[in-house]
Amino acid sequence: MVGVAEHSPSASQREMHSHEHDQLMYSIKGAIHVITTTGRWILPPTRAIWISSGTAHAFEARRPVDLNILYIDSQAPGSPRWDDCAVVNVTPLVRELITACVDLPWNHRQDSRVGRLARVLLEQLDVLPQAPLTLPEPEDPRAIRLAQWLRMHPEDRRPLTVLAPECGGSVKTLERLFAKETGISFGAWRIRLRMIKALEQLAYGENVANTAHAIGYESPSSFIAAFRNTFGTTPARYFDVHSAQGMQPQT
Repeated sequence: MVGVAEHSPSASQREMHSHEHDQLMYSIKGAIHVITTTGRWILPPTRAIWISSGTAHAFEARRPVDLNILYIDSQAPGSPRWDDCAVVNVTPLVRELITACVDLPWNHRQDSRVGRLARVLLEQLDVLPQAPLTLPEPEDPRAIRLAQWLRMHPEDRRPLTVLAPECGGSVKTLERLFAKETGISFGAWRIRLRMIKALEQLAYGENVANTAHAIGYESPSSFIAAFRNTFGTTPARYFDVHSAQGMQPQT
């Protein structure tokens, strides 16, 4: 295991790349986007993302962020066997373990104190609840056009009956495409997009009222209800690391 503390990475899109080791990235401050060939993830503060070895990915940080990054041998004892990417809710214990492991040497023995500390971290990761912070990507050009429009205009509240003809498809066709290609309904995809957009704004200190308006909710109360239904807690408590342990994200 090897650790890196990284501060304020470039805000520009990085090229797709992969690593021979698993990667664990913990956001101390700020939000970062992770893009793979199958979907997009957002990593808000107090959460961690696991990127499996060999997974092609790119990063996008739109504002400065502080990160702790660990590179982990894919065959390390106790290592989670997750595919692609996974975002987890970080408990206070796991946060401290990540901080400690950032400074560990790569070539430690498994039966050493350092090795045992690393194994505790990996075993703790394996039981953490995963957060619904992935946005699977559609593949059909009509669905892609709709997804791109909503990504640029999350405040657009027009129903699919209005949006579908503008993207070259019918309501039934687009509903079918989203269900087949993303694994969730169009309505669920749209809500998840809005929640991911909301997390990015909240992570940089935007208030709830302005965030609600920016992603298309008519009132802060309706936004808070949708946020709680998605993440199992309120926006204020979401960024409290001491609340993450008991959080039960919705699927």
